[in-house]
Amino acid sequence: MKTKCPNCGATHSLDSLVMANKGGDAFLQAFDVPPELKTPIIQYLGLFRSVGRDLSFDRVAKLLAELNPVVKAGKVTFDRHTFDTPIPAWVWAIEQAIKARDEGRLSLPLKNHNWLYAVMRQFDPRKDAPAKTTNASAAHGETVAFNGVKKPVFAGRTQQETWDIVNQAREPGESLDETYERIKSKY
Repeated sequence: MKTKCPNCGATHSLDSLVMANKGGDAFLQAFDVPPELKTPIIQYLGLFRSVGRDLSFDRVAKLLAELNPVVKAGKVTFDRHTFDTPIPAWVWAIEQAIKARDEGRLSLPLKNHNWLYAVMRQFDPRKDAPAKTTNASAAHGETVAFNGVKKPVFAGRTQQETWDIVNQAREPGESLDETYERIKSKY
């Protein structure tokens, strides 16, 4: 069975993809991506492809190996600053990259993740995060992740409301999970 990536244009048989060293590495790395990021990451990887050339499995494996630990950590250090990067920040930043590509504002192919990190630093969960329809009564037992660590939502609050409260209470130089721990007794 042949497969063709709609973003990078690579064509390969599925069995050879899994059996090939770097193809297998790329395939396994892709399984390690959080579900919400699978489609955006595939689109993002296409930004590393030169015009008229396929993106090699070696390059895909390397790019995913660079991204996966950073995504899991929930933090990015860029330009001597460390900031929180929840999954919605990744999705939003990749959407910005695709939009910049479509508008001709992005120089391709990308060489590294610096452009994405610089954009991600501007993420504001109050205005940039996708709206979620949740019921306040369903908040019981729900968790919200700060820096990859799951914490219970505040009593009677949704995930988004808890996120907003913590983000608004954050002091300079404080991570979101530190802010959560500092203010949780109030809620």
